[in-house]
Amino acid sequence: MKRVFLTSTPSHRNAYDLFEGRWASDLSELVPDLPVGGGLPGFHADPRPRQAAEVLGRDGRFDGYDILELGPLEGAHTCQLEALGANSVTAVESNSEAFLKSLVVKNIAGLSRSTFLLGDVSQHLAAPGPRYDLIFACGILYHMFDPLELIRLAAARSDRLFLWTHYYASQPRLKRHVPRAVEHEGQRLTLHELTYRDRGLATFWGGNQGKTRWIELPDLIRVLAHHGLTETKVITDAPDFVNGPAVTLAAWRPSAAAPA
Repeated sequence: MKRVFLTSTPSHRNAYDLFEGRWASDLSELVPDLPVGGGLPGFHADPRPRQAAEVLGRDGRFDGYDILELGPLEGAHTCQLEALGANSVTAVESNSEAFLKSLVVKNIAGLSRSTFLLGDVSQHLAAPGPRYDLIFACGILYHMFDPLELIRLAAARSDRLFLWTHYYASQPRLKRHVPRAVEHEGQRLTLHELTYRDRGLATFWGGNQGKTRWIELPDLIRVLAHHGLTETKVITDAPDFVNGPAVTLAAWRPSAAAPA
């Protein structure tokens, strides 16, 4: 980032302007006097954190929960998770610019129980560390070259997993995906590989590798069950969603109870 010295009156707008034209989120939801952009309304209007709390929380909230958020992007969902009562949110982001934007959002929103970490989510899950009451993963699984390994690692660190992800289905618009036969702990599956074309763009919000592999929805549920998350609830299934079929899904172990 280019070093800039400001002589204007200090404001949140100054921090916003550091990334002018490159925000994925609509920060006017958070601070009304910030520009209304074409970004995602993730701070209030997006229902997914509330959906997670309704299925995997307690009385529609996350009071007492220590949550791991995978791929927070700019921290919009993080704000909602904290507002829903989370005891702590650890949010791991691989995109360095998105990480810095998350810190701007943390400052603007006054988040006090959320910590943003810069690095790879799989590396974080594979390293020694605590168990989490919930892993919240919106918009990340379909960016993984090895989504099966991410599921395995996540299931080893929590009894509850909330996912929003694209999945593969045979559709003409997904003709660039190339089928790849894989084996995962004795299971034979087909993943569908896609090479990114837009990684050089400033607005690229994809994964940290040049290729990704999408999983089919029945196989996703099967792999979750294989790793102990045998209870699943498909909250929404949108096969005609823009950019590809998408599912909102909660998965948990039958023995999982809300934290005391």
